[in-house]
Amino acid sequence: MARKFRGTESVKVDGKGRMSIPARLRRVFDAGDPSFATANTGRTQLVAVYGPDWWNWIELYTIEAIEEIDEQIDKLTRGSPERRWLEMLMNGQSTDLEIDREGRLVLPQKLREKLGFTEGAETIFESRGDYIQVYHPDTRPKDVAALEDFTARHGPDFDPRSFLDQVDEG
Repeated sequence: MARKFRGTESVKVDGKGRMSIPARLRRVFDAGDPSFATANTGRTQLVAVYGPDWWNWIELYTIEAIEEIDEQIDKLTRGSPERRWLEMLMNGQSTDLEIDREGRLVLPQKLREKLGFTEGAETIFESRGDYIQVYHPDTRPKDVAALEDFTARHGPDFDPRSFLDQVDEG
């Protein structure tokens, strides 16, 4: 079982578009890159999914996590709307990136502009288990509002861990 990302970190963008990945998150990216230990380059590969125009965040996946998603997509019916949409999102609206020897990630200019990451800007790295959601702190990801509405419908006494019972039934 792959290691999971945990926690939330604040990271600044420098003048060259670089962000220093916190060491505990970097270790998960390193462990999730099968070629990291053997390549001897000191660079960890990962995939950034930037999504459609309305996304105000990016998702950073380990190589192992993205390969697992690719395998799941490949099991869907070729040409189905679900497969085509997922292929567009996870392949067409993504880019390969790497963490350099100093533990920095360089975001392409296009992504920095999309997210409003200017020199000195704070960013939020929020763990989502097998990926990290990265966004500007002044603009929470739009998908979070939907999750907050979902949570509100269940009331303040609801324990979301009860969803785990569905795993055993499933």
